[in-house]
Amino acid sequence: MSKLVKFEQQNANAAAIDIGASKIFVSTDGVTVKSYDTFTASYRECIKDLLLHNVQRVCMEATGIYWIALHQMLEEAGLEVCIVNPKEVKQVKGRKTDVSDACWMQKMFSAGLVRQSYIPAGKLKELRMMIREREDIISMGSAYINKMQKALELMNIKLTQVISQINGVSGIRMIEAILGGERDKEKLLALCHVSIRKKKAEQVLHALEGHYNESWLFLLEQNLHLWKVHQQQLSVIDKRIEVLLIELENGKEPIEGVHKAKPIRHHKPMVAGLHQKLLNIYGVDANCIPGLTDYTLLKLLGEVGTDMSRFPTVKHFVSWCGLVPGHNQSGARSRRSKTKNHSNAGQTFREVAQALMNSKYIAIGSFIRKLKGRKDAKIAIKAGARKIAEAFYNLLAKGAMYVEQGIARYEQQLKQREQRILQKLASKHGLKVVEIQQLK
Repeated sequence: MSKLVKFEQQNANAAAIDIGASKIFVSTDGVTVKSYDTFTASYRECIKDLLLHNVQRVCMEATGIYWIALHQMLEEAGLEVCIVNPKEVKQVKGRKTDVSDACWMQKMFSAGLVRQSYIPAGKLKELRMMIREREDIISMGSAYINKMQKALELMNIKLTQVISQINGVSGIRMIEAILGGERDKEKLLALCHVSIRKKKAEQVLHALEGHYNESWLFLLEQNLHLWKVHQQQLSVIDKRIEVLLIELENGKEPIEGVHKAKPIRHHKPMVAGLHQKLLNIYGVDANCIPGLTDYTLLKLLGEVGTDMSRFPTVKHFVSWCGLVPGHNQSGARSRRSKTKNHSNAGQTFREVAQALMNSKYIAIGSFIRKLKGRKDAKIAIKAGARKIAEAFYNLLAKGAMYVEQGIARYEQQLKQREQRILQKLASKHGLKVVEIQQLK
């Protein structure tokens, strides 16, 4: 006869909800389960029953977007809601059902064995959704840029080889003129920026000598139109982001920035006074950290927020971002593993680190290049992202400003470290290290 396994109770009066598209399954004791429909009226009935059972805390999996509406209703009813990653509460393969999932989750939550995911509160939650929607619009718009490139290649117009991006001001001007019937290469070149005319005039003239076709021009026109629609939607969503930032900024003391705002090269948000708004919301000048632009800080605001109290130490923060070294060793054997992006915040820090890889004056960029020479590029970027994430945490949690020492100082520190290692090895083997300059 099987015995019922019981965990030590850490969270009293706790329930668990397994959410699906058409049904939710609720367990208040880890044994019995009751199902409800996913209509609003059914959610209200579920909340009423939870309150009758004196439930104070509820655990739910972050299943798609199905949990968001119920999460908001539970919080409005005064219940404490814990959203968990489904990977952390999964059961043994072959034993998974919606009913057993609810019971198992309730037991683990009651025993304090689940880790709560970060869910922004209030306007920060809306800001996160708006920023993610903006990223999706940019991603969808890039598909039409690729199709425009394809249409140009079909006519052997090699603009992609001579200008950095065809969706820039110069590229769009030339494409619009071509669609308007202009075929004179000199006139098309005159539409380019002065820097392109000075440095790449001959190359652009050769690239514009194409074999035109009405069908390919039609495809080019259609994809240009759809790309412009996405750009219009970006301006609309930027206005909504501006409204949310104003509401988050309300009541904050104005902060005077010490560092200049870094230029945003691509997809700059059209938000009036974005730099000052972010200064006031964060309460510190985060532009001291290398690589962080106002757009990067805007994305981090939606993903991380400004309150670091939920992370006891900086190690907890970088672990949450998925930027800690992987431990994939079994015995004396190291296993291969794929790099996983555990959070959007971690991916943002990786993008910043990758941009710093070619920097000529930033110490973190030199660190990434040095590590890249010994290990894989992904490992080097991840290590650089960790340093940026640590600086971000220390700034928000402790007010510790990041001070850029430059590559020369970083290389000097490396030299001193290597010299100390040599001194230890020399003393170990009874040798003496002599500088070459002393022999001259």
